[in-house]
Amino acid sequence: MPFPTLQALATTEVISLSEQASLAEALTLMNKNTIRSLLVNTSKGYRLLQAKDLMAFHLQGINFNVPLSQVLLPRALHLPPEADVQEAIKLISLHQAEQVCLIDANNKLCGIVTYTDLVQNLDPDTLAESQRIGDLLRGVQLLQVNKEMPISLVLGLMQQQGVSTALISEERVPLGVLTLSDAIRLLDKGSDLSCRVDQVMSSPVSTLPEHFSVRQAINSMRKKGFKRLVVVNDDNKMVGLISQQDLVNLYYSQWFELIKRQQQDLLENNQRLEQKSLAFAQLLEELDFPVLLIDANGQLDQFNLAAEQIFAKEKLLLGVTLQLLMQGNPSAANAADFFKKLAIGQASRAEVMFKSAKGHYQAYLMTSRPLNKDASRGFMLLSFKPRLVTETLP
Repeated sequence: MPFPTLQALATTEVISLSEQASLAEALTLMNKNTIRSLLVNTSKGYRLLQAKDLMAFHLQGINFNVPLSQVLLPRALHLPPEADVQEAIKLISLHQAEQVCLIDANNKLCGIVTYTDLVQNLDPDTLAESQRIGDLLRGVQLLQVNKEMPISLVLGLMQQQGVSTALISEERVPLGVLTLSDAIRLLDKGSDLSCRVDQVMSSPVSTLPEHFSVRQAINSMRKKGFKRLVVVNDDNKMVGLISQQDLVNLYYSQWFELIKRQQQDLLENNQRLEQKSLAFAQLLEELDFPVLLIDANGQLDQFNLAAEQIFAKEKLLLGVTLQLLMQGNPSAANAADFFKKLAIGQASRAEVMFKSAKGHYQAYLMTSRPLNKDASRGFMLLSFKPRLVTETLP
């Protein structure tokens, strides 16, 4: 089960601004395109402007007419396009980011991969787990506010707690949500932030029952196109908030574990096969008559030392066919029927002659038999037992 490359998942049309653009221009562009982050192209590489940064700048009283070059922005995370999902997940999780840029060897921006891209490309049918969403969220703290709070206070609490969503509730029943995307919209419109939060919150709230599995949550989030969903119990009381980041991290952590188990199983199987192969080779060497093992393609797979008595050593190469081994043998023409049965995995026998080092032709009973029931696809064991009659040719 290979990991997909980031290039296969990337969004190639990347929205960005130069560092000469103002914060106000960035705010308008983000609101227009309904995005929560924006790449800023600077002389020292790409920087990242996020919705939470704009909210912090507003709360700090920074003039939005200043150019982006005059505010402190973090470097954008980046990986080469050929990197795989596993590398991206580790990097994004380490830095608590939401996307990674793809920069090629020529320092060219090839695209970005976000949590949305990852969720859209998850295959829930391959996720063999049944962990409940409610169990995943136990102990997770939420920012819950009442509907009368002013927007400015809610935005301040969001920034203090480092969260991207505030849940507006009444007795733990969800009434609405306020997200960083809402904050961008309000700031861009110059809205009155002293008004009540219930006047601008997104409502009604899309929810998931806590008994849903991660698989069901992925399907639901992908179908609705949401970045996060509120999780409720049977009484419609809030249990928590599940985000794309939560689902992606859990999905890939389970995928990594599955790959690890499969690799371990494969290693153990290979070790068992090697042990069987070694035991079989040792068994062949114990036989005092020539023996060949032919694979499903009719090619030589193993042989014992006794085989060198009748076949030239330089011909005993793995992968050659019996026909090539017997090429030039005067009795090969009489074994045509034997070769046909060998090709379809049927047991057969034929008498053949081989010349010894002393110039004598020794008669052998050549016998083939399948080593498994599905003979047409399995190995054939060929043995050459000497007959009592020898013949000296002039």
